[in-house]
Amino acid sequence: MGTCENYVGTVGVPVGLAGPLAIHGSRAQGEFVVPMATTEGALVASFSRGMSIITESGGCHVLSPGNVLPGETGQPYRVLGDALTKISAVVLRDAAEAGRFDGWLREHLPQIVAAANATSRFARLLEVSPLFHGDLVGLAFTYSTDQAMGLNMATKANEAACRYILAHSGGLAIDYFNTLGGDKRFVPDQAKGRYVSASVRIPAQLLQQRLRTTAHRMRRFLGACNILLAQRGATAPNIHIANALTAMFIACGQDPAFVTVSFKNASTMFEPQSNGDLLASVTLPNLLLGTVGGGVKLPGQQECLRMLGCEDDVIKLAEIIAAVALAGEVSVAGAVTAGEFTHAHTVLGRGLHGDNAERKA
Repeated sequence: MGTCENYVGTVGVPVGLAGPLAIHGSRAQGEFVVPMATTEGALVASFSRGMSIITESGGCHVLSPGNVLPGETGQPYRVLGDALTKISAVVLRDAAEAGRFDGWLREHLPQIVAAANATSRFARLLEVSPLFHGDLVGLAFTYSTDQAMGLNMATKANEAACRYILAHSGGLAIDYFNTLGGDKRFVPDQAKGRYVSASVRIPAQLLQQRLRTTAHRMRRFLGACNILLAQRGATAPNIHIANALTAMFIACGQDPAFVTVSFKNASTMFEPQSNGDLLASVTLPNLLLGTVGGGVKLPGQQECLRMLGCEDDVIKLAEIIAAVALAGEVSVAGAVTAGEFTHAHTVLGRGLHGDNAERKA
């Protein structure tokens, strides 16, 4: 299969449709009905409500900045995202030669770049950042990966770069480790995936009619989430963006393990406006996605990508996912601040409806 060894079968995950969701992005334009894979009752209904509110508000605006715009060359202006970083380690013959090795790296960087780029039609090495510790030198290789998430590309390219270093450094480097296990760990100062941000202005009247809450109450709730949970070690300043990522990653053939990286520094902001409107926004600086390779070639996942028009457009997929995450934040905050969260999960999470829900609650 190319996606699983010792294959014995497939475990099905229910897929529901949420929407419509109006998006104004650079690649995602129009209204979308979104497939979401989940076993959590109330999740699809909640996201669908958030999408409906965004659409009734005129849609959300999504920004997905790239590092190189058409016609630009050599601009000293970089977005942390829109790239993939993979770190390898080189072992030096002697820790005292770290300075010499640093000089050798600087002199031979063009050859190292050529060795890495020769392994792929798509991956391109953008920069190399060294990390020195005794006789160990970490090399953070940052790549552009086109439409792919790119981890396998980066692994092959790092291997070629490390082999070049070992063969041509005149004995300064004597060994290397291709990967340090950081692929599925969040590393703050490291470019991984796509950088995308979504925002919407929700009218005060719509907040009252549809969510039965106010902008000030929603901001107060978000502040409580972030301030109080931070005392227990929580680091992700958002409500439940992981739900949006997991449901869409599974539906669209992404690696679910990368949810841990993609949501770790995702942030949500609710800002009341002077007239009672709410400016809601989310930013995901490390959204790890691909539309080629891996699970995206499975039939069901291909169909979900086709529904979104994202078969070969990873930026469009990133913009849609950011908008979906925004819808989820708005809906859950509305439910909690209106005092309706528990009832919704009692009814939908247990498959109960009407009087039956009240009897069994």
